[in-house]
Amino acid sequence: MTAKFVRFIPLLALFHVAFAHADAAGRMEHLLSLSLEELMEIEVTISTDTKKSVARAPAVVTVLTAADLKATGATNLVDILESVPGVHVRASQFAFRPLVQFRGASATQTLLMVNGKSVRDLMWTSGIFWKGVPASAIERIEVIRGPGSALFGADASAGVINVITKTAGGISDSEAGVRAGSFDTHAAWIQHGTDWNGFDVGFTAEVSETDGHGPVIDVDAQTIRDQTVGTSVSLAPAPARYGWQNTDMRLSIAKGHWRMLADYLRHSDLEIGLTGAGVLDPRTRASDSRYSVDLSYGNPRFAQDLGLNAFLRYQHLDYSSGGGFYERPAGFDAVYPEGVINRMRSAQRDLDAEVSGLYTGLENHALRVGGGRSWQDLYRVEQWVNSGTGPDGNPLPPGGGLVDLSDTPYAFAPEKTRYIDYLFAQDVWNISPASELTLGARYDHYSDFGDTFNPRAALVVQHTDKFTSKLMYGQAFRAPSFQELFAETSFSLPNPDLDPERSETVELVFSHAASKSLFLSLNLFNFEQRDIIRAIPVAGLSKNQFRNSGEQTIRGVEVEGRWQATDSMRFYGNYTVRDQDNGGLRAFDQPDRDGYLRADWGFRPGWNWNLQGNWIGERVRAPGDVRAPLDDYLLTDTTIRYSAPKQWEFAFSVRNLFDVDAREYTSRSVPNDLPLPERNYYAELRFTGW
Repeated sequence: MTAKFVRFIPLLALFHVAFAHADAAGRMEHLLSLSLEELMEIEVTISTDTKKSVARAPAVVTVLTAADLKATGATNLVDILESVPGVHVRASQFAFRPLVQFRGASATQTLLMVNGKSVRDLMWTSGIFWKGVPASAIERIEVIRGPGSALFGADASAGVINVITKTAGGISDSEAGVRAGSFDTHAAWIQHGTDWNGFDVGFTAEVSETDGHGPVIDVDAQTIRDQTVGTSVSLAPAPARYGWQNTDMRLSIAKGHWRMLADYLRHSDLEIGLTGAGVLDPRTRASDSRYSVDLSYGNPRFAQDLGLNAFLRYQHLDYSSGGGFYERPAGFDAVYPEGVINRMRSAQRDLDAEVSGLYTGLENHALRVGGGRSWQDLYRVEQWVNSGTGPDGNPLPPGGGLVDLSDTPYAFAPEKTRYIDYLFAQDVWNISPASELTLGARYDHYSDFGDTFNPRAALVVQHTDKFTSKLMYGQAFRAPSFQELFAETSFSLPNPDLDPERSETVELVFSHAASKSLFLSLNLFNFEQRDIIRAIPVAGLSKNQFRNSGEQTIRGVEVEGRWQATDSMRFYGNYTVRDQDNGGLRAFDQPDRDGYLRADWGFRPGWNWNLQGNWIGERVRAPGDVRAPLDDYLLTDTTIRYSAPKQWEFAFSVRNLFDVDAREYTSRSVPNDLPLPERNYYAELRFTGW
């Protein structure tokens, strides 16, 4: 264990001594405690910004609870997302960063939020070192498959994920836990909720570390170059190092209609494994940090027939490559004894404010109107390189030392500020006791690229108490990043005239409760993208420029079912088929078919056993890529959990039970693709109910 992890152990002991007094009799949790009917009546806010049951939400909504995370052995948000139909979490070769992709679209079409706040940044979309959210901090996860820009603005084209963390008033039991497993992985966490002078206070914290699974890369991009020019400097075959350390701390305070959230997240000693160009990098130790403060007000009875909601949020992000990314190994071209180095740092601060009102004074209507402003400031960009374009715009001489590009047009991005002003409106119309029509739209004005307007409509009809249908239409957009708009480097030109990517989605959903123990759902969708942004070679120059170029259509069918076989045994499964063009604009890292099957069995009092399988179908290659299609794979995980009579809980989990050689899609620079973790284990112990 590292010194940081060891220092956390006395803190666990302190909480144990201070708060361990409650009887465990009322604490024992059965992970199958909710019936199928209760699951469908869980209330969500992600589809309308007001509470709706999953069954009647005007969107295709999936809810994953803290009990789901525990039962499946998920230790992080990304471990459970592939249980959602149509979702694939692809591991990037760079830092093994999880890329969450919906319905065959690229990860840039997915909006990820934590407590309603997007994790996107101006430069690196979902964050260059983003690793998800630890399961110990999560209360539940609400997922929309389909467009969400009419509610949430940018990036919500193919899907929306909102992670709701454990907050004041919602932490019923204090808890402390430790986990240890393969790849020298360790974690420790605490949570505590209390009432203090009339304030509800909640606190969660987790520290963790891992060496990563270290997949052996047989051939990297430098190997290919060595074969071309006759050098021998590639480090392959060698393991790609993917170790990292994580700190996640969250404080919440609530009283009456007011709530304050304060979060701090940090990754350190982060190894990237492979550069974006596909070269093994054993030396980078990167870091990032993110802290935020969120003050919100929510009063459903602010005045007669009027509810009022408002929030003010501040967030700060900081990224550093440490000593630098080693884009090429030592000895590259025989003139770079230290290798080709790219040292980068950036920092961003955001301030968001929004006010909205819900008016229910019109019979059979619920009208929400609101607006807000976002201020996003990329205020620090620093870069040092020893190759490529220098600060004067001329090529740097080979073999020289690091040169500072900061505050020049040739740094990886300019220091710029973006303002976003937006207005939105939504009407939920109860046409009859069995049918409801939701109409909504949002207008956004961006200071750097202009306006966008995104409407949506959803008709939900409950034909019988067992059969429901939904017909939905929505438009959405993805805002261009600062890299796409403004970056001028050795390899790219800026394009301030970029338009946002746009999409239209039509969905038809049928849900049938065949019995009290069997629920079935069928979803048909047509997802059309246009003005797709991609890098295009510039005629006469050895550079690219991001441009709007072309359209892409994805059609698909998603089938899912839940079966409560007995009071103590439940099954869940889904299967997705997508039909998409094989032209140059499709996401070739996405399968056309995937499936998921899960079984939960509470076989004795206090005992729960979970078995799940995730199948990812064959992935075709991009035009010009002569490699054979990437094989499908089936990963099987199993977890057994025991809740002892005296507040102790134990779990043991095996991931990739059958030790399958599963690989994720990479570009041609890594010819044999990226191996996923082999069979691995962890054991977990937690103490609950102080």
